[in-house]
Amino acid sequence: MMKSASLVTCLTVLIATGHAHAGSLHDPVIETPVTAFAVEDLKPWHGAYIGGTIGHHFSGGDQVGIDPTSGSSFDVGDFDISGWTGSLRAGYRWQFSSFVIGGELAVEGGPVEDAFRNGDVRGSTKLNHALSFRVKAGSVWRVWDSFVYGTVGVTRAEFDYNVTSNNPIRPLAIDETYSTNGYILGLGFERPISDRWTLTGEYEYTNFGTDKLTGGNGNSTLATPLFHTVKLGVNYNF
Repeated sequence: MMKSASLVTCLTVLIATGHAHAGSLHDPVIETPVTAFAVEDLKPWHGAYIGGTIGHHFSGGDQVGIDPTSGSSFDVGDFDISGWTGSLRAGYRWQFSSFVIGGELAVEGGPVEDAFRNGDVRGSTKLNHALSFRVKAGSVWRVWDSFVYGTVGVTRAEFDYNVTSNNPIRPLAIDETYSTNGYILGLGFERPISDRWTLTGEYEYTNFGTDKLTGGNGNSTLATPLFHTVKLGVNYNF
């Protein structure tokens, strides 16, 4: 009887142990956790913006040569037009993954001018204002979450231009305010400084080609203004 009781006890323990380890349809399923890797989003550059810049024009070389009504042409000086300038701008951009392209309209002005005196010849010139349209296209970089771009644009500007002389042998009387068209090439970067505000830095080369200006006495000259420009600015992005 003792052996039978022990045998029953062992069977009972084995059965209970088997039930404890056996699974059932109602047992919870434990899944292996999957590690999620965060994908860093590029800053969205899509949309409208307004802003402004302050910059400096320099190396605006314009040699002043005179073509008289009779005789050979001669040089009287040159304009190195330069100075500080400010602008207001507005634009819109489209973003395709990391590629961004957009258009921008800007108006600018400031004390950009130069003058010379060479004997009895005096000359002066000044940029009154300019209206420009630019296309900016480039790529979003991970460095500082910045937008790096190239610029191609057109501009229309108004200049004052004056070259005079009271020399009786070679009198000069060129005094004209004229408008001319030019093209713009440049490079720039933009980076966020808050949720809406961005900081910009740009270099541009602007060339206005050649315009013939004629004075009252028939003498003429070729105006060839051009600029190199560095600018800093801010944009508010909507």
